[in-house]
Amino acid sequence: MVKQAFQYIDNNVEKYLDFLSKICSFEARAYDKETIDRMVDFITAFAQGEGLQVTRTPMEKCGDFLTVEINPGAEKAGLLMAHMDTVFDKGVFGNPPVRREGNQMFGPGVTDCKGGITIALLTLKALLENGFDKHLRLILTSDEEISNVLGGEKEQQFFRERSAGFPCAINCETAEGDQVVTSRKAILKYRLDIKGVSGHAGKHVFTAKNAVVEAAHKIVALSQKSVPGGTTYSCNIVQGGSVLNVIPDHCSVSVDVRAVTVKDMEQTKQVMEEVAQTAFIPGTTCEVHLLGVRPPMEKTPETMALLQGLLDTCHKYGLGTLTAVDSGGGSDSCFTQMVGVPSICGVGASGGKQHSADEFLNTESIPLRAKILAAFLTEE
Repeated sequence: MVKQAFQYIDNNVEKYLDFLSKICSFEARAYDKETIDRMVDFITAFAQGEGLQVTRTPMEKCGDFLTVEINPGAEKAGLLMAHMDTVFDKGVFGNPPVRREGNQMFGPGVTDCKGGITIALLTLKALLENGFDKHLRLILTSDEEISNVLGGEKEQQFFRERSAGFPCAINCETAEGDQVVTSRKAILKYRLDIKGVSGHAGKHVFTAKNAVVEAAHKIVALSQKSVPGGTTYSCNIVQGGSVLNVIPDHCSVSVDVRAVTVKDMEQTKQVMEEVAQTAFIPGTTCEVHLLGVRPPMEKTPETMALLQGLLDTCHKYGLGTLTAVDSGGGSDSCFTQMVGVPSICGVGASGGKQHSADEFLNTESIPLRAKILAAFLTEE
């Protein structure tokens, strides 16, 4: 079955690269529900045309989610994952937004993560075409790039229900070279709202309470708590003041926090509260707001066993090798790992310059990664 699946993949690479080019032409960030839903229509029609079963989950604030599968009701083989949103506004890549140059393709989300969608669908189709009789499922979400803040509890329920009972979850997220990801940090998004006392910049500079200066003290305090390889505090958006000759009585600081473990994640809440309650300028006050949480994807023995299975598959079928890395970025794998499904990430398309207007994909990674997945799932 494996050799036949490989042959199918080789024979249909161009068809699926054309599909990839078309879905990259839907330029859509997570907040653009209308465009993502049109892409969902396109993916649905394509997958159904390939004989795959598709279920659409309506979402209120973000694009609808998709579940694509073969042999539902049979013994569960594995769960594949990818996301449909990108970080780009329309027009960043020019017109047309997608182009090919030799063995590279350029476009919005071409590796992160639409190349992964393409690999997953090609894997499902190749296995279905060649007699694979186990249940294989792919889930596609639409607000991954903004840490899943739009889906709310319905999205968490989606992850729990769609991953239940599967022996493993493989995320077809972007990859660089032969890398795959075995752990990811938690991501917590905070906002500090600081209040001071306004005054005239010429008359009250020593009696007013400058909220922007207080924010600066808090930014330095948080930055000093960052630890290489551990928890980091990155203050990335500062908004305060309104008129140049008026001492500001308000300022907000948005903070991106990354933590390695669940325990570390919980400790960040205490750190944020301590910094908020410390008035470097007496008379100022501060409130902390937790805007979003994505749990860590902690490395476990089950994760490493999953990696070893993929490595064994690569060796057996001459598909190169995989290099395990830890990542400071988050992904949907954090949620499947959290609910007890051994997960590995970054098994998608290889390329580079993700999140930039020069993002590119190595086209040979599409059949290579599809073969790795098809062989691994067959062996399982």
